[in-house]
Amino acid sequence: MKQTVRKRKLPTKTYVGFGLSMLDRAVKESFAIRCRVIDLDEVERFFSSDGHLHCAYCDVADAERWDHLHPVSQGGDTVPGNLVPACRRCDDSKQDRTIEEWALSMSTHRPQQEKLAAIQERLKSYRERFAYHPRQFEQKLNAQQRVAYERFREKLHELRELLREHSLVK
Repeated sequence: MKQTVRKRKLPTKTYVGFGLSMLDRAVKESFAIRCRVIDLDEVERFFSSDGHLHCAYCDVADAERWDHLHPVSQGGDTVPGNLVPACRRCDDSKQDRTIEEWALSMSTHRPQQEKLAAIQERLKSYRERFAYHPRQFEQKLNAQQRVAYERFREKLHELRELLREHSLVK
């Protein structure tokens, strides 16, 4: 009888810096517009061919994630025109950057320069199809909210420094 070997994996470790960044993202996402799952049907049709949902960046079939073209950290919304299907490799490599920032990065899996213009043209067409116009996060806030957000960022910075000072983070 053949025994199946199961790969064991430890749970993902949450680093302090990542956790603090997620707090910032949660605040930013609270100002973002968010679509419903059903709204993604048209997005899927735009990026589907041969019965498969393709990665918006490398065109691999069966993309399993959603990525924000204009990152949430910069004010991006979770709506058609800003959400694109992405494979795991591209999504992990792009992180919270725009495609232009990603292409200029040292990331191993960034878009190849010779393919970048074609990718950008397709994404431009996609954004126009859904009339999405990105706004920077600060543009979404009124004066009072901007002051409160800056205070929040200062407190996050102070917390990071306190944790470092007491050797609770590296």
